[in-house]
Amino acid sequence: MAAVLVHIDLDGDRPNASSLTALAAGRHIASSWGATLYATVLVHDPAHVNPSRAIESPMPKAIALGPIETALTRGGADKIIVALTRDPVAPLWATIGHAWQGVVDRVRPRLVLFGADAPSAVELGPRTAARTGGRLLLRARATGIDEIQLRDRDGGYARAGDGGASVALIGRAERPVPASEPSPIDVVVLAMPGTRDTRIELVSSAPAELVQTTNMLIALGDDVAADPEVATRAKRLAELMNGHVVGSAVAVKAGAVAPDAVVDRTIGLAPELCITVGAIHIDVAGATSVVKITPTGSNRITTVDGALAGSASAMLAELVKKLETT
Repeated sequence: MAAVLVHIDLDGDRPNASSLTALAAGRHIASSWGATLYATVLVHDPAHVNPSRAIESPMPKAIALGPIETALTRGGADKIIVALTRDPVAPLWATIGHAWQGVVDRVRPRLVLFGADAPSAVELGPRTAARTGGRLLLRARATGIDEIQLRDRDGGYARAGDGGASVALIGRAERPVPASEPSPIDVVVLAMPGTRDTRIELVSSAPAELVQTTNMLIALGDDVAADPEVATRAKRLAELMNGHVVGSAVAVKAGAVAPDAVVDRTIGLAPELCITVGAIHIDVAGATSVVKITPTGSNRITTVDGALAGSASAMLAELVKKLETT
């Protein structure tokens, strides 16, 4: 039976929104073609010992698949493949290529789908097409009525009757798949062989969930982290804005941030908004909007999108108050 394989990127313990868009398109295509829809998740398992070949394995107790399985089942997946790898899961072929290639070799799909805006799409999509000899469709979408086609914006398309494999980066689905109550679904756990390219050093792989998925960060400097009011109000502001509070090891020791939220200059972050409180220097992407809260009279305010001069505690309290009343 033909197979449609969808790569699922994760945002923490949830599937990436763009990956779910690809899964929705995959559901329509698989139903039209009479194909099985596979959703694949790559999972870092530090205790994993690489076998010589891919083998089916029980799910490690430390890995919670519940919310992911529920979301993928609601999205229409027929089967879920969880590929365990001992290497960090980063959107680079050098780190996850061996595990992903193992899944592709096992399923041998006619069609492979990625969410066009998912972190792994740019790296894995073209390489998957090159290695399978498949046609690559960029920013494709599912179209058609009697038979679903996968049509690219430049005019190329893939149909059920076409020979050979295709790889597509899905920009949007033609119509959403309605949510339904999850039913039992096959979950296959694969222990993947091989390892990452050791010539590639991942200097920014932790905390990966912040690097890839955070929309908003509050970064606390060491000079304010010990103030309990600052810590409490920063956490409340992050809660209201669905963000994270980060800082240095000093901030962790003071109890202001969680142990897994330590950042330094070697960790690149790409949130939509970053609020820095006090004296802290972090590496953020150029597209990030930066707002600084600095002591009154500070002459260290550089060109940013916004600056608040005054008591860190008072400024945070004011921001929290405005958000709570809107």
